[in-house]
Amino acid sequence: MIISRDSRTPHTREKQFQELVDSIEIDGIFMLDCAGHVLTWNRGAEMCKGYSRQEILGKHFKILFVPEDVKAGVPDLLLAKATRLGRYAGEGWRLRKNGERFWATFVVAAMRDPEGDLIGFSKVIRDMSEKKSQEDSLLASQEALQEERDRMYAAAESSLDAIMICEAMRDAGGQIRDFFFTYLNRSVEKLAFPSPNLMLGGRMRVLLRDLCDEGLFEKCKQVVFSGEPSIEDILVEDPDHRTSWFRIQAVKLKDGVAISASDITDCKHNEQMAEHLAHHDSLTGLLNRSLLADRADLSIAFARREGCMVGFLLIDIDEFKRINDTFGHAVGDAVLCTVASRLSSAVRASDTIIRFGGDEFVAIIPGIHAMKELVVVVDKILQAIRSPIVNGDHTITLTCSVGIAVYPASALTVGDLLKRADIAMYGSKDAGKNQYRFFGHHASELDSNTPDLLGASESDDLPQGADPTIATPKPVSQRKSNPARARPLKTKGESR
Repeated sequence: MIISRDSRTPHTREKQFQELVDSIEIDGIFMLDCAGHVLTWNRGAEMCKGYSRQEILGKHFKILFVPEDVKAGVPDLLLAKATRLGRYAGEGWRLRKNGERFWATFVVAAMRDPEGDLIGFSKVIRDMSEKKSQEDSLLASQEALQEERDRMYAAAESSLDAIMICEAMRDAGGQIRDFFFTYLNRSVEKLAFPSPNLMLGGRMRVLLRDLCDEGLFEKCKQVVFSGEPSIEDILVEDPDHRTSWFRIQAVKLKDGVAISASDITDCKHNEQMAEHLAHHDSLTGLLNRSLLADRADLSIAFARREGCMVGFLLIDIDEFKRINDTFGHAVGDAVLCTVASRLSSAVRASDTIIRFGGDEFVAIIPGIHAMKELVVVVDKILQAIRSPIVNGDHTITLTCSVGIAVYPASALTVGDLLKRADIAMYGSKDAGKNQYRFFGHHASELDSNTPDLLGASESDDLPQGADPTIATPKPVSQRKSNPARARPLKTKGESR
């Protein structure tokens, strides 16, 4: 057996070990005497601290600490802990020769002789600035993220909208079968949804069945698959048959959706009210002039398609100004409301009554196949207006004058039809009021000129004994024969 022996002397081995320590660059390694003065200084210490061996040997190692630690006595405390414990490790800010601070980890160990007496200290230090910077950056990011989460949570909890976060529930094939709730804010319960405690962890299709019946579940699935946000107004009826409008917004959130729901019932009602006011007379509730062209065009289109006629009746209350002058405008308004109600009752559901302005109304009578149908309608209108109106202590009797234009016999456009109905109505005024007049031609002439449209003879069209041009309670022999004259349409406040 061959035994190998280390032939180096202890002095040689100590020198080689010192050369090894001196060559290490990643760690600063140096020795201190019992008072803390530097005895040795390796290459790593020189690179880390910036001091050369000649500059640092014999100096107290407190020059390697930041000023606040020197003032607090940290260097002496480290040596005291190492003396007591034998070894002490830690980390902290240190100072380079150029005044730059850096973060370092260190180990201080007490050195003793064979008898146990303290003979000095060894210290190993490593520059951890880059790692510290990375850790600080990561910590700052985490703090910023947490701060952002806290802000988002505070905003969600203070929102008047219901905010719900859901995750998808998928089957084995990857298809979304439902969503379950992972977060709900306090407003969920305020908007008539189940309480958050009941909904948390629950399934959307079970807890929000009414909304899912209106398409919520399918919309949320689409948002997850497409990544495109969705916004939709949904009308829901509760068990008490009360309806509510909800505006539902959904955005994709990983494999789920974030939903905000707001009750817009009042907004919808306001929109509907605004739309109603835009197209209805505020006093009588009848349609106003804004819808006249629309209803007229629809009626004319129907007449073209079905081969029939449309009657345009311009109705003017006779001497209405005297009502306002005698009884005041409040009574006048009440009378107009009664007139509007009576006109609506005198025509068919398919007909349209429009307040044209002041005391003037337009009736659109579609689907006419014979002139006598218009005569029947006009007779009802005249009779309805003639019925006495009781208002408080007053009994008021009215009459009206009606001018009639017929599509397509009188004109082909809405504007021309209204002008000619207006001319005919003035003819009724000139003939003594409380009557009606067709524009331009006798009804018999309209019959003979447009047999396909009227589909009836003169004798079929008009009641026996009725004048084809003017219908009035007066005998024919007493009527004036004044031709209708062209004039502008009456403005509000005029009286005829």
